[in-house]
Amino acid sequence: MLLRKFLLPCMIAGVLANAVAAPEDEEVEAVNRAPESEIVIGQSVPTTGIAADTGKALALGASLYFGRVNARGGINGAVINHKVMDDGNDPQKAVQNTRDLLDKQGALMLVNYYGTATVDALTRSKVLANASVALVGVHAGADLIRLPGDPNIFQTRAGYTQELEKTVQLLTGNLGITRVGALVQNDADGQAALKSLKDALTKRQLKLEIEASFDAKSGNVTAATAKLAKANPQAVIVLAISKPAAAFVKQYKAAGGTSQLYGISLIQFEDVIRVVGKKDAHGLGISQVYPYPANMQLRFIREFQEDAGAVLRSGEYPSYAVLEGYIAARLATEAIRRAGKAPTRAAAYAALATLTRLDLGGYVIDFGANKRLGSNFVELTMIAPTGTLTR
Repeated sequence: MLLRKFLLPCMIAGVLANAVAAPEDEEVEAVNRAPESEIVIGQSVPTTGIAADTGKALALGASLYFGRVNARGGINGAVINHKVMDDGNDPQKAVQNTRDLLDKQGALMLVNYYGTATVDALTRSKVLANASVALVGVHAGADLIRLPGDPNIFQTRAGYTQELEKTVQLLTGNLGITRVGALVQNDADGQAALKSLKDALTKRQLKLEIEASFDAKSGNVTAATAKLAKANPQAVIVLAISKPAAAFVKQYKAAGGTSQLYGISLIQFEDVIRVVGKKDAHGLGISQVYPYPANMQLRFIREFQEDAGAVLRSGEYPSYAVLEGYIAARLATEAIRRAGKAPTRAAAYAALATLTRLDLGGYVIDFGANKRLGSNFVELTMIAPTGTLTR
């Protein structure tokens, strides 16, 4: 325990410093076989810009699990070198980072990228297919990247369609709500979620009463908030990431809006509380695609808390995103172990492709029968007055 307390601050500083580092200038010959003493696992996420908090948390979560593995001797004696690069939520930058990670850094696998547009750009570039490499986990849930999914991308979360189906069922079936509005982030994720929301309403012979979009890059929700506050439907679904979602909650309530507010898993509840405080955050419902990171009844959450406890107690990083990165790293490690003593990209890919119903200790991933969508887990949560979540 003392060793862990000593190593954790160093690990956090190391991964975040690495995340903003520029790729090395010197060319390194691309390799398919991992060195005996080191296994490189790459990650491209936004560590700058409006989505930086979530991107950093995804990277940190992965680093925490890789740190656990390295503290226990690595994989067959080889330590994991977790290389993180900043893409600023720019899809083309993410593609270039991926090429650097594969061709220059010799990454054996990739973990937990961010955003629908980035994943779509990766698929179109064929950089993953050409390298025969697996990417484990993406922080996105659009049908565009799921149906069908890229065979090189192994997804660990349910999609927006499953999330919004469950939310709409609650609103219309349980609460009798028929007048629904939406705040929509004007990017690939927001538009995909909007389609899923409309489809869920259509199934129940309902239409979206009002929608208001905002620029995803600026995150300025002022005009959209005014539009929705004037309409004041019974419920507003927030299809946005944390910072603009938080700004909307604050402005909407200040404008006198009385709608019930619900969001999707792109919203990190801790970020909302930091921006608007517990009082205004109270009552925001959020659909989640992973178990509650503080649910100590689950064995894998207890392990997660052991590794991430100091990080979570600090409140600096959103817990669901840290958990998401942690799960992706755990699956990548499992695949490399199954790939044998001299793992290759192809062998690690094959190990994932045949990974059938793996119970992590309360959370099941199943990539069997050629599936690339490993989980359909969704639960609805709400921010309590204490700043915790009720489920």
